[in-house]
Amino acid sequence: MENCKVLNVRKVLIGEDLEVKDNVNIEICNGYITHIGNGFSSNAESFTNGIAIPSLVNSHVHMLDYAFPEIGIDKTIKELVGDPNSLKYELLSKQNEKDLINFSLNFISNSINFGVTTVTDFRELGILGSKIALNIKRKLKGINYIILGRLEKNEFNDKNLVHLAEIDDGFGVSSISTYSPEELMKISEIFKNKIKAAHISETLKQNLKKDLEFFMKYLRPNLIIHGTWLSDDELLILKEKNVSLVLCPRSNLWFSTGIPRIASAIKLGVNILLGTDNAAWLSPNLWKEMELALLISRLQDPLSNYSKEILKAATVNARLFGTNKIDEGEKSNFIIIEGEKTGILRAHDIYSAIIKRGSEGNITYAEQPRILA
Repeated sequence: MENCKVLNVRKVLIGEDLEVKDNVNIEICNGYITHIGNGFSSNAESFTNGIAIPSLVNSHVHMLDYAFPEIGIDKTIKELVGDPNSLKYELLSKQNEKDLINFSLNFISNSINFGVTTVTDFRELGILGSKIALNIKRKLKGINYIILGRLEKNEFNDKNLVHLAEIDDGFGVSSISTYSPEELMKISEIFKNKIKAAHISETLKQNLKKDLEFFMKYLRPNLIIHGTWLSDDELLILKEKNVSLVLCPRSNLWFSTGIPRIASAIKLGVNILLGTDNAAWLSPNLWKEMELALLISRLQDPLSNYSKEILKAATVNARLFGTNKIDEGEKSNFIIIEGEKTGILRAHDIYSAIIKRGSEGNITYAEQPRILA
């Protein structure tokens, strides 16, 4: 039996190019968009001051960190999160499974409040961490929770790799020093039809080790995290190889690792995404991430306007995790933000206005993703 409804919306950002259409009615049946029509329908729920945009995508988090917010703010990134002998891993080893699940669900709940319905999680704790993530995934409805697992060094063998591939959506490599070339090639083989991700050139030291060249040779990733210190030539490699780049500007500034080359990545045609990174030190607030990314791009390229590209980075660019656009035949996965009081409806550039004036407090409609008991 069909469960249908119609929404009237003042403005809608449609398709992969976020094309703006005015005065639109959207028909939704059984969780899918079945029709997008011109004009308002007489039998519909109306959002006459609303702007519909795709739900937000957080393309990189370390969710388990949420167990110890703001720990060690006087320590270096290596002391805090260096794999495996850092404060983070010491603290994680002392947490019980029930608490880790509850803290993770709290993180997801906060993400929903920000309009985020896709979360890509780099998991720690080896096979156990992935099994915990799978338990979390079973408790979610309307949330696209992407698990990128890993194996601890003492777990690494073919059997465990195959088992991990059965649990996870992909494999997430911490750094250039985590696995040998032979191990990376084995990961690449077993996860060939899944997401293969790696932290690359987050710091200058990592970039000087030519970590991009190393990973492209042995892992052949389709997703790169940070890339803060990548050169133009290295960014072009990502474009040519169709590798997506997750930018985490708030994390880079917090950990003092550098300023991501956002304007260059956009100008060179790299498919960029956005992530909030470590949950212990950064909230899952994609609105803050978008605004900072836009401000950095303006600093790097004065008077530029990359607001549309940055909004895409937080919404439709994440095709690796499944489509996330407003269009007929797609899942009804969007939010509506208030446009009159915020000034967005009368803004001369709607994309920059959404980024700078949108927030979790302005969301007037969402498809009610939820956490099951």
